[in-house]
Amino acid sequence: MNLLTKNRLEMKKLISLFALFFVCSGLYAQTDSIEKAILHQKVISNEISPEEFSKIGIKWRETVNEPSKYTELPFDQKGEVYYSFLTDFTGNSMDVLFNRSMEWLAINYGLIPAYLYSNKENGKIIYKNSFDLSGNSTCNYTGIITIKNEKMVMEFASISYQQFFPSHYSGDVWVPDKTVDVAIKNIFPIILKKSSEWNLYLNILKSIDQHFTSEVISLRDYIDNYDLIYKF
Repeated sequence: MNLLTKNRLEMKKLISLFALFFVCSGLYAQTDSIEKAILHQKVISNEISPEEFSKIGIKWRETVNEPSKYTELPFDQKGEVYYSFLTDFTGNSMDVLFNRSMEWLAINYGLIPAYLYSNKENGKIIYKNSFDLSGNSTCNYTGIITIKNEKMVMEFASISYQQFFPSHYSGDVWVPDKTVDVAIKNIFPIILKKSSEWNLYLNILKSIDQHFTSEVISLRDYIDNYDLIYKF
């Protein structure tokens, strides 16, 4: 068996393993291993040369040089980036959890009715929001809070990366302002983009992951510490 045939067989096994993981888990996640497998597939299908494969692989290892460098975002069964956090608030009624969640949103974002849906009867709060990333870019998303049986589910969906390009001259041509909005899932695979852009996208993924985690912690702390804060 020659080396190319062996590599193809290994790649088929790898792809089958990933497919099995996706089906069994019900939650997709883009990983460093999948990134490298995609690059491997490119050389097997002769879309890039072995030399280019080696060059990109070395550069990738130098860039993603530690486990925490590559942030794995969770995907749903439709292949969309999607976060879901379940928190138990034993001893807190629907009214308490709902009202404190609305207060937390107002304190942190000053949300106005046009961007917010709320229904205390079914324990649902839905809002659209955004936060700054690096440079002239932002992350847009939809937040969904569901309260039931002294528990709260906080979800983040419809996540996109928005980049603003200010107006400028390109030679003698005036180029007007432009805003590009891209679903965050389309950032993947990062490894096939220009290597000069890798750190930008890796930092975007990390910022998004950290932001949503901190949002959940912030709301939980506000609810848990409410009586201490407002005891007077």
